[in-house]
Amino acid sequence: MFENSVSKIKKAWEPNKIKHPVKTELYLNIIEQVANLFSAGSFYYYIINFETLKMEHVDDRIKTVLGIDPKDWNLDKVFELVHPEDLKQMHIKEARAVDFILNQIRTEDILKYKVVYVLRLRHANGSYKTILQQSKALTLSEDGKVQHVLGIHTDVTYLNMQVDHKISFVGDGLPSYYSLSTDDNYIPEQIDYHHLFTPREIEILGNIAKGKTFGEIAGILNISPHTINTHKKNILKKTDCANTTELIARCVREGVI
Repeated sequence: MFENSVSKIKKAWEPNKIKHPVKTELYLNIIEQVANLFSAGSFYYYIINFETLKMEHVDDRIKTVLGIDPKDWNLDKVFELVHPEDLKQMHIKEARAVDFILNQIRTEDILKYKVVYVLRLRHANGSYKTILQQSKALTLSEDGKVQHVLGIHTDVTYLNMQVDHKISFVGDGLPSYYSLSTDDNYIPEQIDYHHLFTPREIEILGNIAKGKTFGEIAGILNISPHTINTHKKNILKKTDCANTTELIARCVREGVI
């Protein structure tokens, strides 16, 4: 069953087979900044080259999140640590991602999108962590295929987030598609969350996700705790969430923060 699931994942990547790779230098200081922007909790990142299917860089913080050494992180290790139930569905998510990136958007827009979904990875101590996986193309080959990908794994176990088989495509200044089903009747539906929240509400959501108290957020944003509480109530009403935990889990899951 394990080998069959892995084989299906690799088959899902076949449309992205690179015939004419590019040689490029990746600037890790810039990538580090990008990874920080995408994260709402403890995280690590890695860079994979889809020409060779090899990891070209693995962040040291993987030791904190998964308890393993960066030098041991490779594709075989990834597949080994994915929860068996999630691994069985992973090839469908990856196939949807490849189809969206290569067939549903313009080549010049590929670098402006990130792919988001949730999965469980096994920690070195045997427990499973709920991981928000975000991936973003860093470079394209000469034949327009995705060559280098930045993968960011954020530990969102504390949010008690539901692990489902949905996927999101989040565009930078472009249409975004959130929580799409990976069932056979998959049809991308555009939802514009950029107009759901005000810039101030997004700032507050981001700080709440980082575990900041109302007092701390008030100091950061130079507004009163009462104003922050009012914003929170408005956000809960907009999203029809029952509490802050559900709110943050939904916003993280759907790429709002």
